[in-house]
Amino acid sequence: MVAGDDADFAASGGIRVRQRPAIRPATEKIQVNAGATGGASKLVQRHAETGISNGDVQTDTASQAIANSERAKMPNTTINPVERISRRSLIKLVLLAGPVMCRPFSLLAEALPGSSAGRAPGADVLPQHPRLFYNAASLDRLRPMLAADAATHAVLKKHGDKLLAANFIPEGEAMRGVGQHASYGLPGKQMSEMGLTLGLLYHLTGDERYADKLRDALLYYAKYVRWAGQSFFHRSPPWHSELDTAEFGFGYATGYDALHGVLSDADRKTIADAMVRLAVLPILNDWVLPGVRIHSFDSMGHNWWGVCVAGAGLCALTLLGDDPRAQEWIDAMDAGFEQWFNYPGDVLQNRVATFERSGPSYESVAYNNYGVSEYLHYRLAWQNTYPGRKAAHLEPLDHIARYFLHTLYPTSKGFYAVNFNDSSLESDSTATVLLLIACGLGTPEAGRFLEVVHTHSQSALFSLLRQYPAPAPALDVPNSHVYPDMGWAMMRSSWKNDATLLAVKSGYTWNHAHADAGSFILFKGGAPLIIDSGTCSYNRPEYTTYYRQSRAHNVILFDGSGQPKDDILLGCKFPGHLHSLIDGLGLKYVYADATGPMARWFSRNYRHWLWSGEVILILDDVRAHTSGRMDWLLHYDGKCTTDSDGGVRLKNGSAEAVVKMLYPPTKLREDTGLADHDPDKSVPYLVFSPDAPAQSRQFITAICLNPDAVPKFEVLEQKDCLGVRMRTPDAVEEIYLDLRAVNSPGTINLRIGDWVTDAYLLHLKRAASGDRSVRRFFLGDGSYLRHKDRSLIESLSKLTACWSPGDSLEVFSDGASDTIQIGAERPPRSVKWNGRPATARFDRQTRLVSLHV
Repeated sequence: MVAGDDADFAASGGIRVRQRPAIRPATEKIQVNAGATGGASKLVQRHAETGISNGDVQTDTASQAIANSERAKMPNTTINPVERISRRSLIKLVLLAGPVMCRPFSLLAEALPGSSAGRAPGADVLPQHPRLFYNAASLDRLRPMLAADAATHAVLKKHGDKLLAANFIPEGEAMRGVGQHASYGLPGKQMSEMGLTLGLLYHLTGDERYADKLRDALLYYAKYVRWAGQSFFHRSPPWHSELDTAEFGFGYATGYDALHGVLSDADRKTIADAMVRLAVLPILNDWVLPGVRIHSFDSMGHNWWGVCVAGAGLCALTLLGDDPRAQEWIDAMDAGFEQWFNYPGDVLQNRVATFERSGPSYESVAYNNYGVSEYLHYRLAWQNTYPGRKAAHLEPLDHIARYFLHTLYPTSKGFYAVNFNDSSLESDSTATVLLLIACGLGTPEAGRFLEVVHTHSQSALFSLLRQYPAPAPALDVPNSHVYPDMGWAMMRSSWKNDATLLAVKSGYTWNHAHADAGSFILFKGGAPLIIDSGTCSYNRPEYTTYYRQSRAHNVILFDGSGQPKDDILLGCKFPGHLHSLIDGLGLKYVYADATGPMARWFSRNYRHWLWSGEVILILDDVRAHTSGRMDWLLHYDGKCTTDSDGGVRLKNGSAEAVVKMLYPPTKLREDTGLADHDPDKSVPYLVFSPDAPAQSRQFITAICLNPDAVPKFEVLEQKDCLGVRMRTPDAVEEIYLDLRAVNSPGTINLRIGDWVTDAYLLHLKRAASGDRSVRRFFLGDGSYLRHKDRSLIESLSKLTACWSPGDSLEVFSDGASDTIQIGAERPPRSVKWNGRPATARFDRQTRLVSLHV
C-alpha cells in the first residue's frame, strides 16, 4: 500500500508522528499527596454498587445503531484492531522516576520462546502493578521532584483537568471522517493520554476523580465494535487492525496497569477482555501469528509492523499474570521484533531493508522517530516487567541517536530537522533519544543531541527530563556524515547555531520516500533557504500529484518529466546512491548516482557537490537516451530577486545566498508549486532551462554563501574538458571535468596545460598572490596526477582524494584504495590520513610518500 495507508496527518497538516503538543505551564499548583492507597477500597465499593458514575459512558442512540449494524455485518471471526501511541511528553516525565525504573537493563530475550535460556533465576517473578512505566519506588522519587517544581505541577494539573472535563467520543462519530482511518484517531489519542496521564496523577495524588474518569473511559471504549477504521475490514483479505489500534492499546495497557489494584473483578475482566478482543488478537492475527497473519514486514510502510506490534505488546505485558496466553504472545512478538530490525529487503518486490546497520530507516526523520519510539515504549515496559532478563542485540539501536544528531540543524531560536520524504522541519526526536537513554541504549551522540537541541521552552516536561542523567556528550562529532545504503548525506560548516548545513539525497523511492533522487536542501543563518517542498495530509490529492513527485524537488527533469510515477506505488527498482564523501582541508565533497531512478530517460545522471570556502559548486553530468529539454529546478523559501549579472539572490530572514548558473547559458523562468504542509497555498520555484534540446548536458552551478562577496567566475571550455576558475581575494581555484571520461569511460590520459591525469574531476587551489604553488589538491575518481612528469599522487585503484602537501602531510580519501603514494620534496614530519596519524615511507628516488592501511 502507498503512504496514504500510513498515519493520518493532524488537522494542522502535520505528520502524525504520535507526539503530544507541548503543554504550556499554568500558574496553578497541583497538590501532591503522599500516595494513592487511601481511596482504593472506596473506589471499588462505589463502582461495584453503582456501576459507571460518569454519564458520558452512555453511547448515543445513533452511534449504537451504527455499532449494532456493524456487528451484524461481521463474520464469525476475531476482529483485530491496530493501536497507536501519542503521549511522549508524559513518558519523558515518567522516565525521570529514577534508577528503579530506568536502569539500563536489556529487554528482548535472547532465548527461544518458551525456553529458559538467558533468564536469570527469579527473572519472571512479576513486579506488582503499576509496573510498565512507573512503580512504587519511582513514584516516591517523583513526588518530591514535583513538589519542588511548581511549573511542572501546573502542567500536570492543567492537562489532568482537561482530560477530566473531556467528553468521550461515540463510535458513530469515530466512524465519520475522510480517509481510511476515518476519525478513530481521536478516541485513540484520548484513550492513550488518559491511560498514562490520569493513571499517573491518581497514583501521585490519591485523587479518586482521576481513577473514576480513567475507569469510565476504559469501560466506555470497551463497547466499541472495533479500534480501527471500518474501511480496513472491507479490504481483501480483511484487516482487523491498524495504527489507531495501537493507540487504543497503549491507553488500555497503561490504564489497566494503573487501576489494576482498585478495579472490581468484574471491571477488570471487562477491560482485559476488551484489550484482547480489540487489540491483542487483531494485531497478532494480522501481523505476527503463523497460520493466520496477512502481513509481512514490507506489505506496508516499514514503520507499520513495529508500531502495531508494539501496541499489542504493551497490552500483553500488562495482562501478564492475569491471562495465561500473555507470555506466549510476548515471546512471539520479541522474536518478530528481532527480525524486524534485521529485515534485509526483497529484490522481487522492490523493497529495501527496514534499517541500515548504521541506524536509520530510509523513510524519514519523522518516521524513524515514530517507529523507533513506539518500539522503545514497549522495550522500556518490557524492561520494567522483566528486570532480570537479557536482551537480544539490535544493532541499529546502537547508532540511531547519531542519525537524529546528524539530521538536526540547531539555531539560536530552536532547531530544524532535515525534512526529506514525509517529515517536518519541526520534527523533534528528543523523546526518542530520552527513551534510548532510559532503556540503557544511550550513546555519546545521544548526549550531544540533548546538549545542542533547542526544544520548546514552554514545555516544563522537557526541562524536567533534562535532569535525567544523559551520557557524556560526544565532543568530536564530524561535520559531515553519509548513510550510503539509504542515500543521505549531511555536510555542515560547523556545529554552531545558525551555521550552514547542506543535506543531499539519492536513494530509494516508495511510499513515504519521494521521487527525489539527486535532490538537496540548504539551511543557513538559522533558516531553511533552499528547500524540499515537504508534504501534506495524505488524504489530499496533491500529496500524490505534487509533493511526492520529482517536480517538487531540486532535481533535473527531462521534457518536463521526472521519475516514473509508478515508483511511488511499486517501489524504485534501481535506487540512487551517494558515494565518496570527503570532508577535510576546507573542502567537502560527495556525489550522487541518480541514474537508476531516472533510467527511463537517462543513461547517466550524476550530480557532484564540491564545497570550498564560501562557495558550493554543483556539477551535473547527464546523458539522455534521446535529445530533449532538461530543466534544472530550484525550490526556495523566502524572497528571490535577479541580479544584473544573471545571478539569483535568495533571502529568508537572515539567511542569504546567490545562485549562479555558470554553464550552460540558460533561460530562467518561474513555475508554481505548493507550500509545505499547505496545499491550498501556491508558492513559486525556479527553473533553469538551456536554450536548445540536447542528449548530453553538463551543468555547473555556484551557490555563493556570502552574497556580498561573490567570487569572479570564468568558464574554462576546452575540447576534452570543461572547467571553471573562481577568484576570491584569498585564492584562485580551478575545477575541471574530464569530458573524455564522460564520453568514453576508461580514458587513461587528459592533458590540461602541464597537468596530466586520468581523473574524472580535478580541483586545484592556489594563493591569489605571491607563491602561486598549489596549496590543496582534489582528485575525483582518478588513479594519478602528474605535473611536468612529476607524480603528485599514484594509486592503482581509482579513488577520490583531497590532500595538502608540505612538512605536515594531510590526506583525505574515500575507501577505494588502501594504498596511496603522494609526491613530496622531503620526508614529511607528520602524516595524517582521514584525520588519523598514519605510518608512511618516503622514497628519495621517486620522491613519493607511500601510505598503506
